[in-house]
Amino acid sequence: MKIERVLAIGAHPDDVELGCGGTLSLFQRTGAEVVIASLSHGDKGSHEFSREETIRVRRLESQKAAEVIGATYRSLGLNDSEIFEDLENRTRVIELLREVKPHLILTHSPSDYHADHRITASLVNHAAYISTSFKFETKHPSLPWVPSVYHMDNYLGVDFLPEEYVDITEVIEIKKAMILQHESQFTHLKERTGEDVLEDTLDLARLRGKQSGVKFAEGFRLFRAWPH
Repeated sequence: MKIERVLAIGAHPDDVELGCGGTLSLFQRTGAEVVIASLSHGDKGSHEFSREETIRVRRLESQKAAEVIGATYRSLGLNDSEIFEDLENRTRVIELLREVKPHLILTHSPSDYHADHRITASLVNHAAYISTSFKFETKHPSLPWVPSVYHMDNYLGVDFLPEEYVDITEVIEIKKAMILQHESQFTHLKERTGEDVLEDTLDLARLRGKQSGVKFAEGFRLFRAWPH
């Protein structure tokens, strides 16, 4: 099946750009339609702004990051650190999949550090198959195929062994440009954890590049379950 539509789903604004921004840029170059989605609006991601202002700022940042590669941004509007696997959220994700009709989905690994990331992975893994069930009724009709699901690398590569690598050397500056749109997060995360998310992400891309024989790469694992 030709990959005409790619859906990248993160728990929070900026997760997708950090995990697979380079790969999305390459897909966009092939003419594929790229949609970036976050389950939450990242309302707790600031010491400086109120929750309402944080939502506004992070949505704008996400839209700007998507525009770097001509992608579309969507938020399902859940609260940061309050993503749970229940019927309501499963239905939300299934509805998103049915609306976008992706041939390929990129999302978090089930072993990543943040609870929201792990739950997002589980929601997406399950929704990809259930979205083909015509008896599970939503506004949009069921998908005629089961999308392939790939898990993105964990932050700093902890507890993640890639089985496939994408050479992003030629688009590393584009990945950086996408990440830099999330300006509000650099100060917030530096104050909270002492980490420089851009440098950490570039270091991981260099590591995955060394492992795969290129300068910069992103690593992925296929979600293996019948009939994916």
